[in-house]
Amino acid sequence: MSTTTDPGPDTETGATTDGTSQRRSSLLRWGILALLIAVILSAAGYVGWQLTRGADESVVSQREQVMSAGDEFVRQVNTYGPEDIGSDKKTMPEYRKKVGALLTPKFEKSFLSNVSFAEATVAQQGVGRSTSVHSTAVAGLDEDSATVLVVAELAISYPKSEGSEERVEAARQLARTEVELVKQNGKWLVDDWYPAEEAPTSESSEGVTP
Repeated sequence: MSTTTDPGPDTETGATTDGTSQRRSSLLRWGILALLIAVILSAAGYVGWQLTRGADESVVSQREQVMSAGDEFVRQVNTYGPEDIGSDKKTMPEYRKKVGALLTPKFEKSFLSNVSFAEATVAQQGVGRSTSVHSTAVAGLDEDSATVLVVAELAISYPKSEGSEERVEAARQLARTEVELVKQNGKWLVDDWYPAEEAPTSESSEGVTP
């Protein structure tokens, strides 16, 4: 007669089941953690991309603003003629006003103290000037200052004869101008300008006389 020992299958099966459950639970926790990390990294990447895109758009906007300010200044300062002479027959009030609105207060004083030369050529000789901007580039830009290079075509005309309304145009010429701007009260204003081939050597600008 043989005796068979019962190995207690219920107990062993129970232990195996508990171990499997623990492993599954552990894997599930790690899976959830990995998923959370992936979501966090993805969100951080998206936020970073949005911030970078916002910064890029801000720089593009600033570049457009300073180029527009440089363009407008070069056009306005180099465009005038007999039609701008005021009732005093000597000065160009509207020209002074239009250009002055584009300048910093400090530079406006310098401009107004030198504009009489241009006014004299118009009042006495009937000289006129017109300008067409060809290209503009930003040479330097930070939060509150910028340097813009403007290439423009200048045309000078004068009366065919004294008292004549018929005008003769002199040879046209290309001028490269370096315009220094500063941001004041949220607006880009011209603080200096001079021919691009020249560097400023003192506080008095080479470009204050049109």
